[in-house]
Amino acid sequence: MAPASTAPLATAAAPAPAAKPDPIPVERPVRRKRDNRPWLLLLLVVLVLGLGVGAATILWGPQQVASRLGIAEQRVPLGIAITREPDWRMIAGGSQLFAVSGRIWNPTDVEQAVPDIRAELKDGKGKTVYAWTITRPVARLGPGQQIGFDGAAVDVPDSSSNISVSFAGTDEKADR
Repeated sequence: MAPASTAPLATAAAPAPAAKPDPIPVERPVRRKRDNRPWLLLLLVVLVLGLGVGAATILWGPQQVASRLGIAEQRVPLGIAITREPDWRMIAGGSQLFAVSGRIWNPTDVEQAVPDIRAELKDGKGKTVYAWTITRPVARLGPGQQIGFDGAAVDVPDSSSNISVSFAGTDEKADR
């Protein structure tokens, strides 16, 4: 038997590490810090409006707030009626005067504010051809009280055949 060689065994050379390629520079967008001030301002405005509507509802009641905002029909608890036939007459200067008289009453147990009166002249088809505002005779009307009113207009259209009166800002009407 031949003597074993005492020479060191050749070790397999490990492959040299591969050279890493240079990294490709990547441009990343610069992230800016968000400005939340407009959203915070909007939130603050909405919060203040909400608190204002809530406070008004507590103070005046939901029906009154809705009518003031124009989202509900404003109802006046007063009555209104024309009490005499409207009067047409010629006045000095050749103008025609149209006069209307009526009354307002308070059927409730509490004092009520009296709004101005809206008078409308209508043609035979019910179309409004002339309208004007009659100033309220008093600012407030006590429980069970009534008061008369008079209104007049000059040179109204000849096509007028009917008149209605209502409280300004409402749909309640009295026709003649």
